[in-house]
Amino acid sequence: MYEVKPDILEISKALGEETRFSIYREIASASRPLTVKDLVARFGMHHSAIRIHLSKLEDASLIVSQKKHNPGTVGRPQLAFLPHPETLSITLPTRNYEFLSDLAMSLIQSGGGADSAEAFGYQWGGAHVTKADHGWDAPVPFDLAVDILIGELNSFGTSIEKSQTAGPAACILEQRNCPFLEVATRHQPIVCTLLRGVARGMLEALTGAEVNWEHQSRLIDGDDACEVRVSLMHPALEFSEPATLN
Repeated sequence: MYEVKPDILEISKALGEETRFSIYREIASASRPLTVKDLVARFGMHHSAIRIHLSKLEDASLIVSQKKHNPGTVGRPQLAFLPHPETLSITLPTRNYEFLSDLAMSLIQSGGGADSAEAFGYQWGGAHVTKADHGWDAPVPFDLAVDILIGELNSFGTSIEKSQTAGPAACILEQRNCPFLEVATRHQPIVCTLLRGVARGMLEALTGAEVNWEHQSRLIDGDDACEVRVSLMHPALEFSEPATLN
């Protein structure tokens, strides 16, 4: 008989209450850490009840808190809540895909290294998005291509958002909770370059044009988010006729 570990029991108890599970799901899917005020607004509950649920989730190591400083305000900083950085697995018995990922990354590192990883990712990304049915004939406009890219990457477990535009045929992509952070930290720069290759391959296959991919901040460097400025290498060459639905 499989013995359930104490930490899994705590997780099961914490998520066994419907409202608490909804609060956890809201925090886990958010693009930024959420405060008690945010959660009160979303659930219409008293802040004391929200705090009780948050305490249970923290005790089970499902979420962590951090201080949120608002420039120009006085008083104590608010606490904001985000998912625990460690990977959560409650399958029985526990699956250890992270170990397999470590082995795969070590194998890549012992071969061609980061350059071969990015080249492989680029080819894979282009082939993947070409096979997918998005309802559009390539090439597609840059903005639409970015939206398709975000949808594809987020289907793999990321939580990327387009935070702002940054000029003609350019935008900033942001991710604050990377599902690959632990493996990426242990295997720099293999994981990040592999994923960058996948993203570039997808975007260039969609747009039919070369793309600049410039990191402005990275979680593995201790920054609050991964931010990337994405732009067409030659924006004036972007086709003028709109894409058509299949």
